[in-house]
Amino acid sequence: MISIRQNLTELEQAQSLRALVLDCYLAAINNMAHYAVDLEPAITAPHRKYLSRLAGELADPSPEALNEGRSTLRGLLRDYRDRAANYLDGLRNQLSSTAEALRETVEGLSQSDSDHNDTLRKALARLREVANSAEGIPLGAVVRAVADSIEHSLEQMRKQHQFTVSQLQTEMRLLHNRIDALEIAVSTDTATKFSNRRFLTEYLEALPSDGACFLIVRIRGLAEARARFGQATADDVVATFGRRLRNTIPRDTVVGRWSDQDFLGIVPAASKPADETLIKRFAAHLSMPYACMMGGKVVRIPLVVTAECMSIDPGATAEQTEACLEEAFQLDRE
Repeated sequence: MISIRQNLTELEQAQSLRALVLDCYLAAINNMAHYAVDLEPAITAPHRKYLSRLAGELADPSPEALNEGRSTLRGLLRDYRDRAANYLDGLRNQLSSTAEALRETVEGLSQSDSDHNDTLRKALARLREVANSAEGIPLGAVVRAVADSIEHSLEQMRKQHQFTVSQLQTEMRLLHNRIDALEIAVSTDTATKFSNRRFLTEYLEALPSDGACFLIVRIRGLAEARARFGQATADDVVATFGRRLRNTIPRDTVVGRWSDQDFLGIVPAASKPADETLIKRFAAHLSMPYACMMGGKVVRIPLVVTAECMSIDPGATAEQTEACLEEAFQLDRE
């Protein structure tokens, strides 16, 4: 016989346990916000705000809201982890640059005297010998004082010279690093960190004599995401796609962003994926909803990926190869 009182008691216990678990869950989210490591206001403050808002939204949730909140929390933590990693990498690079500059300064100050400095020191030694000789006794004290003064001034000049040279070397190194960074930036797509069209065009001129296989990758859905959610969200989506693409293609592949929704992989001839079925599986693996954060919420944007593999005559010029590739990308747009 079923006891109504017993069932009510069990329901009350289950409800009490549910409320306790929910309180612990909300407390955990609030604690994540409170104890988040302070990096800089632009990173930590939004993270705390989004976590606090998520805790408020889950105060009296439905099962659907709880399930969505779980994805949102995971996305927030992943986003903060990535931002923190980038921030710490920047600090490491700054520390490394500072340490290198200090090392160069110390090395500059401890460099051996130049040939001219050695010549002057030998002349001073000869001058002291003359001062201490019998012929130089009448003027010995004056000559020794002058020699000491010259040596002291020479030492000060040497230190100042080395310090100036060290400063110039440091500034030149920083300038070269800046020039290298600018060159990399010119050849890199900002969103995906892949090579851009300019670099790919230059790379085509240096293809090996045995040719290469070209992996044509097209994505659809990015323009719609940009129109609906904005440029920042579209950049996050294509960046996530880029990471997945990089983890899918062979390691020796040179991959770059040919245009807004087109990517090109240059695979060595020896690594050519001859199986067309494999190419289709590759495209199906990349076709999926990509999650990104927008205003503290997880947004999933579906991308449809198509891929094909094409070969070009090894004797073709860079201009001919580029024209063939452009034609291949244009065919899909039509």
